[in-house]
Amino acid sequence: MLVSKINPKGNFSCWSPTMIKEVKKKGFTTDIGQVLFENQEVKLWKIVLEPKQRLPFRIHYNTYSCNCLTDGLLISRNVNGAVDLIRFERGETFFRECDMEHVHDLENVGENTVRIAIVEEKVQPSEVMV
Repeated sequence: MLVSKINPKGNFSCWSPTMIKEVKKKGFTTDIGQVLFENQEVKLWKIVLEPKQRLPFRIHYNTYSCNCLTDGLLISRNVNGAVDLIRFERGETFFRECDMEHVHDLENVGENTVRIAIVEEKVQPSEVMV
């Protein structure tokens, strides 16, 4: 996976008024996509994004891993103004440990349908007992 910063944190000059309004409303969802499986410890999500399709801003509290089921090219806008271009290949996996909330959207800017499987941990590391 290759992440390229295309807009710095704090700079909203390239953002559309619609996107800024969406962020100011703070109506963020915790849904990542479609739930395929859930138990007390994990939730398995599936994201399918057609070209030009976008998921609205959502908030992550929990650590998660993503498995790329297709090649893809996405833009992710963070509520702090930063914008990343994300290029990944089928079979790639990445892990994100969340120690604070993370709010961003996801938009397919490529030519192919993007499919991603996400495993979200429901138990925070501080809650795990040894």
